[in-house]
Amino acid sequence: MSLHMDLKECLEASISELNLSKNLYFQMLCNGGMSKQQFLLSQVEFAPMVHFFSRPMAQVIANIPESTPRVALVGNLWEEHGQGIVENVHGQTILTLINRLGGNSSNIDLSKPSVNARIFNEALRGVSAFEDYRFSTAMFAGIERTFVDVSTMIFQSIVDQGWLGGDQITHYGLHRELDIEHAEDFLKVVDGDWRAGTFRSEIKDGIRFGCHLFANTYTGFYNAIVR
Repeated sequence: MSLHMDLKECLEASISELNLSKNLYFQMLCNGGMSKQQFLLSQVEFAPMVHFFSRPMAQVIANIPESTPRVALVGNLWEEHGQGIVENVHGQTILTLINRLGGNSSNIDLSKPSVNARIFNEALRGVSAFEDYRFSTAMFAGIERTFVDVSTMIFQSIVDQGWLGGDQITHYGLHRELDIEHAEDFLKVVDGDWRAGTFRSEIKDGIRFGCHLFANTYTGFYNAIVR
């Protein structure tokens, strides 16, 4: 089932609204002004977010009342867990990247996120548990689609800086392509409501909330590495 064109346009308009290339973090990264050590610091802060992400996703899936729209999202959740392969679990692939960049992932306490990361995690937890599933699935669609552009910029910057070859970049190499499909999987849950003209404001608000929530964490990363 293809998404209603207006719903896809709403998602893309929300991404354009972010103007991610003008975010100070990505300006610094993409113009070569960020050192590898500064980038590593941001990835260490990011790791607990990746580690936590699948838990509120599971909550959202549980809140969807009909089984049919849950199917694609269960597949999404399975991919988050590396399809049962431990080293491919997404919480692990970011740690692998940190190690390949010269960091030491064994020093990261995933249970103690920074304030910036915890704001993101707790927002996901709260929305997933207490908001209507249409808002929360739209939020995840916004986050997943935002991560496509984030992953593309980060992947290219790592290559351009000569920090790693493209075939050595775990996590971002996968998500710059996979999360387009994942975003659409979340929107398929609410496509019927969108076509019916019901809950459109909740869906729009959920998409924008997810996009801005995730983009704001990169402002936090920037502030942490330049202070």
